Amino acid sequence: MTMLKGFTQPIERIHVYLMEVEALRAFSFGTWRNRQHVFICLESNAHQGWGENIVSVNNPDVPIDSWLAVLAQLKGRSLEDALAMVRLNLGLWRDRLTEAIEMALFDLAGKLGRVSALQLLGLHKTNPVAGAWVILSDDLAVVGSSIRHAIETRQAEVVKVKLFGDLDLDQSIIKLVRRYAPKENTFLLGDVNCGYCPKEFDVTIEEVEQAMHTLASVGLDACEDPGRLTIEGWVALQAKCPELAIIPDYPLRPARLANKTLCKGMGRFYNIHPGSMASIIDAIELAGKVQSFGAGLMIGDDSLIGPGCTIWQQIAIGLGASWVEAVEKENDSDRYKEAIQSSATKQSGSFIELKPNNHGFGLILDLNMMEEIASKSITI
Repeated sequence: MTMLKGFTQPIERIHVYLMEVEALRAFSFGTWRNRQHVFICLESNAHQGWGENIVSVNNPDVPIDSWLAVLAQLKGRSLEDALAMVRLNLGLWRDRLTEAIEMALFDLAGKLGRVSALQLLGLHKTNPVAGAWVILSDDLAVVGSSIRHAIETRQAEVVKVKLFGDLDLDQSIIKLVRRYAPKENTFLLGDVNCGYCPKEFDVTIEEVEQAMHTLASVGLDACEDPGRLTIEGWVALQAKCPELAIIPDYPLRPARLANKTLCKGMGRFYNIHPGSMASIIDAIELAGKVQSFGAGLMIGDDSLIGPGCTIWQQIAIGLGASWVEAVEKENDSDRYKEAIQSSATKQSGSFIELKPNNHGFGLILDLNMMEEIASKSITI
């Protein structure tokens, strides 16, 4: 990876767009009713580099002054120096902000240097990756409608359902999906957000194990974050549940710390989770460690709606991940899509393909349209 050595072009302008999303998301730990995204655009020599992350949830009046103050420190710096500054401040600046800045820096550098961002990041795989169809509801009518729509639109290769740590409800959700999507057609994973053990040692590993056996018996293929476990607990749970792929997520956050603690055997897949890595550089290093274990990779989502989707899709392709959840959302991404002039990825059925000959992450947006659709826009 180049770390952008030799990219001496200065960051001339920085555009920041606050995007308000009204959408209900049900989780075992609570409910999101709305969320606030920040799109970052770094500009140099008439080229733009994009990044995205969520700044808050259920807080429509969120101030972004602290983000703007950090970004102002990057204006006028070369891309090489700006990245070095971000790296020095990992853990000091907000993780979500540093992750988004790195996205934008590699996007802009690739456009200026007429090379792909994946090449700059040392990623060279190009095979399409499955895009996961995600169902975030505890309402069985919604679950049924969603899985039928996924099948009708040929997007049910990988399906993820939210689970809630309620064994009866979770079984009902899995059985309903399996009514329409049999095992031979659909890989089904559930994310329980640690719902079967919200705090370490709240329940025994045997109790979590029994829940996993029950969920597997009704058709679940994989379970993400079944409980808040010790490292040894993760390894023991996967060993005791050979019929189910366990997927650790929260132990991988942020990537710079997980690189020191992660070990083999914690699951058959590991989740590289956008919004929680703090750095795409560190995330890619972490992914390499996972692959050295012989385990599979998934690229998750943080309910991203804009530039972060295509960026993480490309990282998933470049890493050879088994699937990616960060896809543009019906309704949530509709206005954003109006601003897209060019994108490096396209979805056909369940699979996301990388278009050839991209510079940076290949995303071109209409800045005038972005001004129109943003809740707030600021230029530094």
